[in-house]
Amino acid sequence: MSRLLHAISHGFASKVFLLAADIVGLLIIFNSVHLLRMGDTISLSSGPIWGIVLITVVTLYIMDVYRTELPITRARLPLQTFLAVPVAAVLTALFVYALGVESFLSIFGRGVMPIAFFLFSLWAASLRWWLTCVNQRYGDKLHWFLLMDSELAARLRLDLDDKLAGSSQYVDIRDVPAALECFPAELDVKRNAVIVGDMSILDDELVGQISDLRFRGMRVSSFSAFYERYWSRIPVMQLSKTWFLQASGFERINDRVGLRFQRVLDVLISFFGMIALSPVLLMLALLVRLTSPGVAIYKQKRVGLNGKLFTLYKFRSMVVDAERDGPVWSQENDPRVTTFGKFLRATRLDELPQLLNIFRGQMSLIGPRPERPEFVADLRARIPHYDLRHLVVPGLTGWAQVMYRYTSSVDEAARKLEYDLYYIKNHSIQLDFAILIKTIIMVLRRTGR
Repeated sequence: MSRLLHAISHGFASKVFLLAADIVGLLIIFNSVHLLRMGDTISLSSGPIWGIVLITVVTLYIMDVYRTELPITRARLPLQTFLAVPVAAVLTALFVYALGVESFLSIFGRGVMPIAFFLFSLWAASLRWWLTCVNQRYGDKLHWFLLMDSELAARLRLDLDDKLAGSSQYVDIRDVPAALECFPAELDVKRNAVIVGDMSILDDELVGQISDLRFRGMRVSSFSAFYERYWSRIPVMQLSKTWFLQASGFERINDRVGLRFQRVLDVLISFFGMIALSPVLLMLALLVRLTSPGVAIYKQKRVGLNGKLFTLYKFRSMVVDAERDGPVWSQENDPRVTTFGKFLRATRLDELPQLLNIFRGQMSLIGPRPERPEFVADLRARIPHYDLRHLVVPGLTGWAQVMYRYTSSVDEAARKLEYDLYYIKNHSIQLDFAILIKTIIMVLRRTGR
């Protein structure tokens, strides 16, 4: 079995496996749903069913869900699939409409298509989740050449050991002869990869040799690009002064149409959310008052868009005099948190009153979490580029919140900024969808603090 899984984990074989599994899955699912809804099965000689199969797999291919050599994050490929299948369903609907209403009803009537595509999305996403796990366990492990200074190599090795089962070799970027010896002409490019700390100081001869290896198929990445691709964050402490001039992305900051559309969604979601959840909000407020003395809604100043202050609302989860000695970071197992407050923080229900902040335009549903001004002053001085997180509207939930724990120090705040910068740089509907899914999972698992 392990040999079979190892074979499937290889790039081309995994693509063929996914393609075959998608085709088989489509045929089985459509036939099963058709049998339950219409009382008979679809003939495999039917042209429309094969037209649906063709449209679906071509759409999935165009939307890049057959590319299994993706970053470490297991959820990325399944999430891409969840977004790709509805597109395939719309295109398929146009196809069957072109056949004529009568032929459509005779083949896929009584809601067969919506049900079948919903089930197929679960099938295709689950399959890719499983294959990602197989690739991580049985796929070939790369040997990483860390061409950088010792400080960067030490940091990178910690993350490599934590996430990857491959091996790594540190080579001082200033020791050109030693670096050249690491990259012989007969090097197996498929089993090796290079991460360069600072591309600007590479020796010309070394650049030529690594370029040749890259053209032969070896992975070559800068330090920042490697972190962005494999860990979905940007190493803010190691960014060069010119990185922002060269890096792509950051379109969200000045996308007026996208920002207006987001604002409309925020207003609709917050308005109907407050109405729908009003019984829950009232019940939680009552429980806060009954379980500990003090107000139910806690008001706190936060830093928002362009550094402007606003009043943030949340259910009180700490004792009334929690900060009698001044603002301090929240700690794990913080003694200031009340018994009911632990439940609120674990489920993130303490954040629900911020629907009012979203409705007012002070926050968005998704974005970097707003920080307190008392902490921002210190973080600005100690973390490079910290103010970049204030270029977008803060959010109720965000990429940093679902990918990292609560911050209780400057170092942890710097790590969260890495995720916030990644979100600002790579904002997309797909990324927002991933954040929403991960937020729901966090609420269900009660992993807040």
